[in-house]
Formats: sequence, C-alpha cells, structure tokens
Amino acid sequence: MRKLWELLRQKRNREVLGWLGGGLVVVAAGLWAAIVYFFPPQKPPSTPADVQANCGGVAIGGSVTGTSITGGTTAGSDCSTKPK
Repeated sequence: MRKLWELLRQKRNREVLGWLGGGLVVVAAGLWAAIVYFFPPQKPPSTPADVQANCGGVAIGGSVTGTSITGGTTAGSDCSTKPK
C-alpha cells in the first residue's frame, strides 16, 4: 500500500494514470456505441400473444379500437364453476 502512495505522489505518474483512465472511458463508450449500432435489440414477433384473464379481469388482445368494452360468453372459462 505504501508503494502505491509513493507512485501516486509523482505528478508524472498521476498524469499518465489520468490519460489512461480517460482513454479507457473513450474505448468503453466506443465499444458500447458499436455494439448498439451493429447489433440492435431484437423486435418481438408480430404474431399476437395468447391473452388470458382470470374471473373478474378483462383481457384485450390484438388491435383494439372503440370506447366501450362488451362482455362475451364464458365458454371455456372456469368462472361459472366457482361458487360465489
């Protein structure tokens, strides 16, 4: 530990370490920019997901338009079999 402080006391060593640190930051930023540019995030598949809701919930999938929600039948649902 003492040798580290002796190394850092010299102005020239502090300058070199500062330049090296700055250079590492520039290299890291350049690598990050290159990775983001050449390997963009993958887009999710365009097929609609299977949407489900529990009893009392509302499940909406696909392209939804309009201002009102209408209820359909409970075919294939476990809501009608549960006691209230």
